[in-house]
Amino acid sequence: MCTELGRVGIATDYKYAGFISYAHADEAVAARLQRALEAFKTPKNMDREVAERLSPLFRDTTELTAHHSLSEKIQDAVNGSRFLIVLCSPAAKNSHWVNEEIRLFRAVQGEASIVCVLVEGVPDTSFPPALLEGGREPLAANLGQSRDSFRLGVTQLAASMLGVGLDSLIQRAARRRRRRLQGVTAVAVAFSAFMATTTFTAVNARKAAETNRMQAEGLVKYMITDLKAKLEPVGRLSILDSVGVRALQYYDAQDIDALPDDSLARQAKARHILVQVALDAGDIKKARVQIEAAARVTKEVYNRNPDDTDAIFSHAQSEYWVGEIYLYDNVYQGAMQHFQTYAELADILHQKDPSNYDWVMEKGWGLNNMARVLHKLGKIQDARANYLEAKKYFEDALEISPDSILSQKEIANALAGLSQTSLNLEDIAIAKAYRMQQIEIYSQILEGYSDNSSIRFRYVQALSHLITDGLIDNTSDALMATLEQTYRQYEILLTQDPTNVTWRNDYILYLTEVLKYIERNNLTFIDRKMIEGRIENATL
Repeated sequence: MCTELGRVGIATDYKYAGFISYAHADEAVAARLQRALEAFKTPKNMDREVAERLSPLFRDTTELTAHHSLSEKIQDAVNGSRFLIVLCSPAAKNSHWVNEEIRLFRAVQGEASIVCVLVEGVPDTSFPPALLEGGREPLAANLGQSRDSFRLGVTQLAASMLGVGLDSLIQRAARRRRRRLQGVTAVAVAFSAFMATTTFTAVNARKAAETNRMQAEGLVKYMITDLKAKLEPVGRLSILDSVGVRALQYYDAQDIDALPDDSLARQAKARHILVQVALDAGDIKKARVQIEAAARVTKEVYNRNPDDTDAIFSHAQSEYWVGEIYLYDNVYQGAMQHFQTYAELADILHQKDPSNYDWVMEKGWGLNNMARVLHKLGKIQDARANYLEAKKYFEDALEISPDSILSQKEIANALAGLSQTSLNLEDIAIAKAYRMQQIEIYSQILEGYSDNSSIRFRYVQALSHLITDGLIDNTSDALMATLEQTYRQYEILLTQDPTNVTWRNDYILYLTEVLKYIERNNLTFIDRKMIEGRIENATL
């Protein structure tokens, strides 16, 4: 948050719990945040006065220009708001009115009631200058792009506004359950000394179990939200392995029938991440162990709640990762079976709400995964059709969330498939056009997020295909410039994370393919020994 909020008493004369300050470009996020905060369920045992602190919220829908001044309505809303909630993004940083609202609120209400939410970018690119005036160093909750990170961000924001602390808010309900158990124990003591001893032992066992559960779930929540969000862009997901294994030791000893749905869903998501980590490390055995456990869990939750979107989504992810492992082993029919199930579940989600960004993306992924397997099976025309349809859904998602890096990345991914299928159909010009569109998307993303290694890896793969697919002229200047760029990009990645087996193996495979390309086309101006030396260094 922008400031560390304590247990601040709420004045009774505030008309609004909070004033949401945002740039017009972030209107969709502001509306979503307002709905989430106003509907936030506080624990029933919280003081009523505190529990009502999140509603109502003021959000102005008027788009002001530089020729306007802050309206009387805005000034009255600022005067009547307990908190100022600043949505930070590159657009907000450059918004004259967001900065003016911050200055006005600070002058009227003071610094302590300003809270910040990062909706896009990083602090350097997204904090409005007014937040930093006077040498201030604000903190912010991070909404991220996933549903889980959004929920955690909302909880962090609610905790600050309620003045109870994040940990207190998350665990308050659990403490209440423990107190209820202790009360029951006290009644049992009155009946007999034997029952008192027995019950005391049982309650302490439950306390220990509850403590273990809370510790495990705390680690899992951290792992699947903040920690993953911080590590994925820089390609260091391997750090999650030790955290995940430690957290999941608790779940391995539990009967899934006895665990509530939310616990099952969280542990399944953690296992999905560990599958990704294991595949990146080339550890297929560990990946299988984790996905088998995750699939059992998500199937159980899905069977309990067949119409619940969260249950459908979670099981779809298990089907996807099982398909990925089959694909990793080149068992294409097995991959097809699970990707087909994933696509069917994604379609159910999309039909439930075609305007939901997440479900539109799921629909696109379902089609794209099917296209990948069809491509492997040599069904080129069918694969091409699926890639085209997937691209359309990713573009629809980008319209819903215009600044989404994820949507841009998946459009580029579909373009890669279209380039390859066009190449298979010997349409070289179209293949090159698709590949250049893909490279341009990655290049634009990296301009704003140069530390995003996931995008950099995709970027260098796309560049390398210009050479290995024969899409670049065999002249010394053009070819050498592209080669040097690919070398540089791979080395940046491997310097950042030398343990990433996927990147290293891809680099070695690429260099091997370059040697074959040189020999096949008799390109005597390229130094073969230098490339062989790079392969040797990468293999060490």
